[in-house]
Amino acid sequence: MAGIVLFTEVCHGGFGRYAGTYRIATELRDAGYDVQVIEFFTLWSSKELSKIIHKYITKETKLVGFSCTFFLSKDLEWGSRLKIANLEVYKSSLFGRTDIIDVFEYIKLRSPFCKIVVGGANAWKAEDEAFNNYVDFVVRGQSDSSVVALADHLFNDSKINVAYKKQTCSIITEQEYPAENFTTSRIRYQDNDLIFDNEVLPIELARGCIFKCSFCSYQLTGKKIWEFNRAPELVASDLLDAHNKFGSTGFMFCDDTYNDSVEKVERLHEQFTKLPFDMTFSTYARADMMVSRPHTAPLLYESGLRSVFFGIETLNHRSGKAVGKGMDPEKLKDGLYKIKELPGWKNVVTSSGFITGLPYDTEDTIRATFEWLARSDCPLDSASISALTISPTSAIGKNMAKFGYQWDENGEWYSEWMTEQRAKELAAEFRDSVIRHKPRTRFQFTYFGRMQNIGWSLEDFDNLTYSTEESDVRKEKLKNIYYEKLLTLA
Repeated sequence: MAGIVLFTEVCHGGFGRYAGTYRIATELRDAGYDVQVIEFFTLWSSKELSKIIHKYITKETKLVGFSCTFFLSKDLEWGSRLKIANLEVYKSSLFGRTDIIDVFEYIKLRSPFCKIVVGGANAWKAEDEAFNNYVDFVVRGQSDSSVVALADHLFNDSKINVAYKKQTCSIITEQEYPAENFTTSRIRYQDNDLIFDNEVLPIELARGCIFKCSFCSYQLTGKKIWEFNRAPELVASDLLDAHNKFGSTGFMFCDDTYNDSVEKVERLHEQFTKLPFDMTFSTYARADMMVSRPHTAPLLYESGLRSVFFGIETLNHRSGKAVGKGMDPEKLKDGLYKIKELPGWKNVVTSSGFITGLPYDTEDTIRATFEWLARSDCPLDSASISALTISPTSAIGKNMAKFGYQWDENGEWYSEWMTEQRAKELAAEFRDSVIRHKPRTRFQFTYFGRMQNIGWSLEDFDNLTYSTEESDVRKEKLKNIYYEKLLTLA
């Protein structure tokens, strides 16, 4: 029924779509291809998924893609195959389904000449020999241009640049995608995407980050201001389009640092306040940028900001300076208190991430942070904490000795201040003892729009009416509605 089918998964917690799949779908559609995106990939029963495949994959289908960023089984942690002895569990750890080989085989039965393509943040894991007889292409890195080139190859027999091969699997690395192309890129949702009425939708604003925190391994760090930023006018056009089609007024903005410059805050404010509806959004931002430029806080609220996630990471000044978070913690905390007192800001959900195990951070300094976060007057409504992970592509990973780290015989890091195991224990202790009593914990940035999509408001959380069990029931109801629409879509 569709020339290209893309399987993807809603984000964990509530209901929220993943922007990346629709960004790719938009590029393919703009290039003239018929694309059907299918959500809930890991949540369908085998019977349900078989019916979906039977309807949408025919002998005319030439590309079946899997966007594996959120395919992780909820009960598993990522690990190499060597750490997972059971092959069925290994398969589930990438695709979220132990029946994935059966799925591949049924796809090939429906369309023997179609190609199975894997993309997304964890695409490289599909290069493993366990999938080599089934996965034809793995697309790594930014794939806005790569996926169109691949479609042209499959439909029109044009040439495609293959970086290397692993048995029968071809790996395509990032094709050139200039920053100026991204500036004019779009995410346009179509009727066959089966958007729910008034759904809070993800919209990409920017890629990369102008900062280069020492622990970060993300792509496009240290970029220039306005590089890989979409034109504010086009963002506003996407918002208006979604509102006119689906009634959407809430959005999840994909942007590592929304407030990386005053000019950006001002230009987006200008566009968003001109929209003919009251728009709200959630996003990532730098707390220190807001505190050092306090006049931007009212602009952010007027623009529609209602949930924000900061990457504060540590309240130890020496640690912060070592990793690129140099503002004095007392100045930062004081600034956050003042911002929370601004008009409307009590209705803004403020969250932040923290990392245990950073340079110079000791158990005492970490516990001092815990104590502040647990205070009833803390201006942060919720916080998430994780132990330091040292990636070989981060500044710390490239020069561990400079930052005071070494590897032990078990492959875990240690320093004069802490071990990786102790950092993990402290992070777990924080999650169990500090944040669970706060009613807005589940309404932090990553859940803000998702919870709204299943019918909860901020007032519901403040009144403690939320429950995980009810969240699952509401999400299942949406899934069932989506399934019925999917099977009856003309």
